[in-house]
Amino acid sequence: MRLSVVLATYNEVAAIGSMVQQLLGQLEAEGCSPLEVIVVDDDSPDGTADVVRQLSRHDPRVHLLLRCDRSGLSSAIRDGLLSASGELAVVMDADGQHDPAVIRSAVELLEHQGLDLVIGSRFHPDARLEGLSPQRQKGSQQANHLARCSLPAYGHLSDLMSGFMVLRLSTTRAAIRQVNLSGFKFLYELLSVSKGKFKVQEIPLNFRARKTGRSKLDSPVVWDWLISLLHTVTGRILPRRAISFGLVGAAGIVVHTTTFLVLRIVGWSFLYSQIVAVLLAASSNYLINNVLTFRLRRLQGWALLIGLIKFLLVCSLGLIANVGVSTVIYNNIRDQTLGIVAVLAGIIVDFMWKYAASSRFVWNVPY
Repeated sequence: MRLSVVLATYNEVAAIGSMVQQLLGQLEAEGCSPLEVIVVDDDSPDGTADVVRQLSRHDPRVHLLLRCDRSGLSSAIRDGLLSASGELAVVMDADGQHDPAVIRSAVELLEHQGLDLVIGSRFHPDARLEGLSPQRQKGSQQANHLARCSLPAYGHLSDLMSGFMVLRLSTTRAAIRQVNLSGFKFLYELLSVSKGKFKVQEIPLNFRARKTGRSKLDSPVVWDWLISLLHTVTGRILPRRAISFGLVGAAGIVVHTTTFLVLRIVGWSFLYSQIVAVLLAASSNYLINNVLTFRLRRLQGWALLIGLIKFLLVCSLGLIANVGVSTVIYNNIRDQTLGIVAVLAGIIVDFMWKYAASSRFVWNVPY
């Protein structure tokens, strides 16, 4: 079968050269030389793309797909797979942690069993985890448990979060097109959109220790995974970004109500307490959303300050509605100790306006 290999990279200048050479050498020694190796680079500032260009001059099987205005692991893998010309495609990490020696076993299993997908599992009984710390291993196992609960059709799999897989493109290409670009774990997103229709098996993976560079796992990535989980559990009805925006808004409720109650206790009027609470909650929501919800379009420096001003301006109608609605409700309820009810009503009124307006006019992304 004609084989394409997809490697997504960002700041892997120290690893990508040896990784590609080892990969090609391993496959040639096993008699299954790939049709192409596609390196999808998110315009790495460290010169990763330059190394790949140099490799491509000496080996026409090496191709560079450079993305200048886009970023993200899932979207990089998706673009690479949709660009592949092989019948089968291998996706693996470009940092050298995935052992190319397992590719042949995965391809043979996929062909002999007529599968759509073979996963290299870090948690297969025969797998080796040299490159996973006990803390990371525990976290990954917990994440996989939640993933299996959210995708019962694939509950027999041990590693739905793996970055190594072999795909039959003729049967998976339609699902690949549907993978949400905001996701970080491509495999989980792919299985989610497949609706349990793929025939999938696993092989043990030798997950080696990283020799160069550093892991891309950070708090925003963990947050992104939680959003993926909620997106799947809720039937993928709401946009991923709206779910994230809503969760950040929930944190804003804590800021809002705490500020409101404190100001009321110290003797401020309801109206002034509400105005200050609304503004403080809106500012905190903006900063958190900039780091989490819109992290791929994150604003920095002066753009961050300008974005805050724009955020407050475009949300002004929502803020006015918030204060107005909550004040009207507060003035018309008999028991004024229920002022918190009026506060929550105002928050609900302006949520959708804030989401739509800020998405379009602050971070310039679709709703």
